Amino acid sequence: MRRAPLGVLTTVAAFAALSFTPAALAQDYACKEPARIGADSLPARDPALDQAHRFATGAGVRVAVIDTGVASHPELRDVISGRDFVDPAAPDPRFDCDSHGTVVAGIIAGRSRGVAPGAELVSIRQTSAHYRERVRADASDDEEAADSGGTLQTLADAIHNALDERAKVINISVVSCLPPDVAKRVDMRVVDTALARAEAEGAVVVAAAGNASDECQDGYTVVPAHAPTVIAVGARADDYSLADYSVPAPDRSVSAPGQVDVALASDGSGWAAGTHGTKGIVTAYTGTSFAAPVVSGAVALLRERHPHLTPAQIRELVYAAAEPGDGAVDPLNVITHLPADGNEEASPLVITPTTEESSSVAGRGWVLAVAALALLAAAAVASTWRRALPRV
Repeated sequence: MRRAPLGVLTTVAAFAALSFTPAALAQDYACKEPARIGADSLPARDPALDQAHRFATGAGVRVAVIDTGVASHPELRDVISGRDFVDPAAPDPRFDCDSHGTVVAGIIAGRSRGVAPGAELVSIRQTSAHYRERVRADASDDEEAADSGGTLQTLADAIHNALDERAKVINISVVSCLPPDVAKRVDMRVVDTALARAEAEGAVVVAAAGNASDECQDGYTVVPAHAPTVIAVGARADDYSLADYSVPAPDRSVSAPGQVDVALASDGSGWAAGTHGTKGIVTAYTGTSFAAPVVSGAVALLRERHPHLTPAQIRELVYAAAEPGDGAVDPLNVITHLPADGNEEASPLVITPTTEESSSVAGRGWVLAVAALALLAAAAVASTWRRALPRV
């Protein structure tokens, strides 16, 4: 049986992903070329991140990046290679042809400008716009061929892979957007099962809310952002308003800046302000794809500082720390916000009694006893004198 067609949204393009297409066997498109900027042109680092890192850096927390691949880069610690659902015949989850997953990873854990520079990253390549899908020669229109990256099945498999790699935060910035009539017919059990496992194993899932287009509009179902155990992240245009391209979530959501002025170049070194397009036009890194990793980085900070909180408690803390209205998230506000019980986790207080060779308690007891006897004697004498006095 053929599954419904899905669209996988990213910041720079819509990834067509038909569920009956085969594995991507060959790279057919030129990779995106980062628009480089020099180190001397970098804007000032956000001082609020330095303050947040006084409390936590994400050290010891493993974050899975389910995306288009994460390239090796000096700004990133050693990235763990997960599975490659784009080209399983020649897997390379550390190759980012789309200049997307590397940008996401840098926002989460870049050494210089990442929200959680101490976090460990797992790269899981789940989709790519630059790999053409070819139907197997022996597959007819009515037969289901092997899955390629970008389907609900590979999304679920990617989540399972993240959990197998012991990730405690899972960032998903490539999402599927389903019209209402299609959403009713799509079997979501594979994704629901994967998300249920994440919840049970203590992993917090964060996903982009989706970018508005002809293929994704208000009222559409965005997978997995609209699942109840996922933190949906919209994009902010500025400090006060949500970007008009950010698809609203039907339930609670948060938001973060959707514009990346300084990103990690996806070819493995330096910095970029976007990708080169046609006619010399630079396409900026803009969208909900790049808002989600801000929140994933903040969750990694929480995971370090409050390792015993459940995913549900982490979500509640993030929602509580977000600004009213569109739910703007500031990592510093998140990491300094107290858990719901209002108590910081602390080591048990141990009281050690002081021992002395001798105690003055006994001496003080004798003094008090003598004083009491003296008072009783004085009272008795006074009573005797009162009885002896003549009455008038």
